[in-house]
Amino acid sequence: MSGDDATFPVGDYCARVGLIAADLGAEAPVELVHAVAGAQHRAIPFENLDIHRGDCVGVEPERLLARLIGARRGGICYQLNGLLALALEALGVPVQLWGARVDAGSGAGPGRALGHMAAVVRDGPQSWRLVDVGFGGEFVWRRVDPADPESLRIPVGTASYLLDPRDRPLSAFADMARWHSSSPQSRFTGSVICTLPTARGRTTLTGRPGAEGTLDYRLIRLRDGVRTEEPVTAAAATELLAGDFGMPGAVAPAVSRVVDHENRQSVGNGSPR
Repeated sequence: MSGDDATFPVGDYCARVGLIAADLGAEAPVELVHAVAGAQHRAIPFENLDIHRGDCVGVEPERLLARLIGARRGGICYQLNGLLALALEALGVPVQLWGARVDAGSGAGPGRALGHMAAVVRDGPQSWRLVDVGFGGEFVWRRVDPADPESLRIPVGTASYLLDPRDRPLSAFADMARWHSSSPQSRFTGSVICTLPTARGRTTLTGRPGAEGTLDYRLIRLRDGVRTEEPVTAAAATELLAGDFGMPGAVAPAVSRVVDHENRQSVGNGSPR
């Protein structure tokens, strides 16, 4: 990752994700990466709320820091993995950002180039480790080999993505971040998602556009393998964002400004990909 230099507030980041000094004392860099990524994954939600207000996802380091640390918000892959890469670099771990094409498992095949972004670190002289905290709220941690095409195909549930093993700066993903924010073909313009793992499962808030663009929210809880689902109002969703998701400044939009969504497969079923 190059060309994205910024002064990174390590202390503020550690406070945001709940890291303590002992977490940063791992002897092997790969253990440090796992500790940092795991802490961020547990603390910062995967969410796309502001896309439905007409806001564009930004990948500039200063915008990532302001949103995810300063405003205590979440984000999609470009924001979550972008922040993780900046943090690891600040902690002395070289990181590469690889793009990927996503296959949602619908039969349509792989999507657009750079439709997903993941972080990759060295795991030995000839070995690489994929560390991804931004694929629909999942944590992907596995070895990959740029010379082995099969290892670059990453299954995640019923979906998968195909990595392009070329190092790119954050700025290279700006166009696709803008596309995901505005295109009627993007999954993220089709419905709202906010999801976060818990000690016993996962909590997910989803919202699908209903009559006249109003958003119909549902709360999905997975606890000890048992799934429950219930409708909630936009006001109740805002309370959940502050409590369950740790985002006190977030407001659940009552109406989506995104119209004419073309992709029937959205994130509103609680499965972001």
